[in-house]
Amino acid sequence: MFSLQARYRGRAVRRAELVRRSAEALATLPGVGEFELLGVEDIRAIVDTPEALCDTVMALLSDGEWAVGIVVAPTISEACDVPLVRSTRAGSVQATVLPLGGTFAQDISAAFALIAHVLAKRTFEGREATSLMRSGLNQNEAAAELGISKQAMSQRLQAAGWQAETAGWRLAVNLLIQANQHAHNSI
Repeated sequence: MFSLQARYRGRAVRRAELVRRSAEALATLPGVGEFELLGVEDIRAIVDTPEALCDTVMALLSDGEWAVGIVVAPTISEACDVPLVRSTRAGSVQATVLPLGGTFAQDISAAFALIAHVLAKRTFEGREATSLMRSGLNQNEAAAELGISKQAMSQRLQAAGWQAETAGWRLAVNLLIQANQHAHNSI
């Protein structure tokens, strides 16, 4: 069972509206449940799969103004009983795996720290190129969509750290699968 918690750490004037709109947009991602609004800056949702969880966390990290908490627990009630992220700074992820054991939580947080670093260094062109690739287009299709050559697309993806992002995403998914198996084997 995966629970995602996020706290808006940005400086938007209309925080409550921004948080509500963000929750609505994130809930449209495949495998993501309805987000619960918890006060002005906090949201929480149950997420079905590790892949959907990684996609949602990356969307929040790309924005750069959210502190993210991930809870892996045997049941929904246990996943929702973990307090919201309090001290985590924007652009970082704090993981909790219940029952406690092993280094799963630290490893998951570390994988997302590496991904966040890659995402933070990205230019507008790099975000544009990787977004198209993440949506399922191949390099030729993405290049055509942007009106650039395949070589220019390849250069944008390389500069944007596309290979590091996909490797980090796969690592995070694998760690979440292992943590979920640990949580379920403990009951």
